[in-house]
Amino acid sequence: MSSKKSKQTKDKIFNAALKVFSEKGFSGATTSEISKEAGVAEGTIFRYYKTKKDILRGVMLEYVERFDDFVNLESLKKIIKENKDKSIEEILKIILLDRYKVFEKHYDIMKVIHYEMQFHEDIKNMHCEKIKEKEYHMSNYIFEQIKINKEEYKNIDYKVISRIFRGMMFGVFFQRKIEKEKDNIISIEKEIDIMIDIFFNGIKKN
Repeated sequence: MSSKKSKQTKDKIFNAALKVFSEKGFSGATTSEISKEAGVAEGTIFRYYKTKKDILRGVMLEYVERFDDFVNLESLKKIIKENKDKSIEEILKIILLDRYKVFEKHYDIMKVIHYEMQFHEDIKNMHCEKIKEKEYHMSNYIFEQIKINKEEYKNIDYKVISRIFRGMMFGVFFQRKIEKEKDNIISIEKEIDIMIDIFFNGIKKN
């Protein structure tokens, strides 16, 4: 088998596994279902992955690569530069709407990893090692660049503010995707407006 054909087969298996894991979870998925979804013999899977768990590790490694798209500082720099005359709240809204588009693009793989790391210590460790620092750098960069006036806000460590912000952001993003479309009673734009309002009012001095 040529290297090109081999890569195509591995990609088919990977994408099929991602789909099945997303729908049924790792524990509920079988290699038989993955092979059927990929359109290959079940034995073909084991030419590329030793075990089903090995596929999940492959998904995690791919997630690390794709997450660079979400935390891309160059795109954030561009947004901040193009909107430097706007208010902090307006800039943050533009950034969050942009990140939501990226989140939607990679939702299936983010869903799988965020769920499965609760049950797999090695996946959780990889996430902490490879992803957490990137998340922190992204949110910390945002707050450094939009220059929060420290006289207006409580004296809270940037790391704490960053973690709270990420928690709110991913909470809103995941909830909108998990809930059915009809249950999203307001637009993403309006929901981000509310989130930003709650966030800034929470860290402002009384």
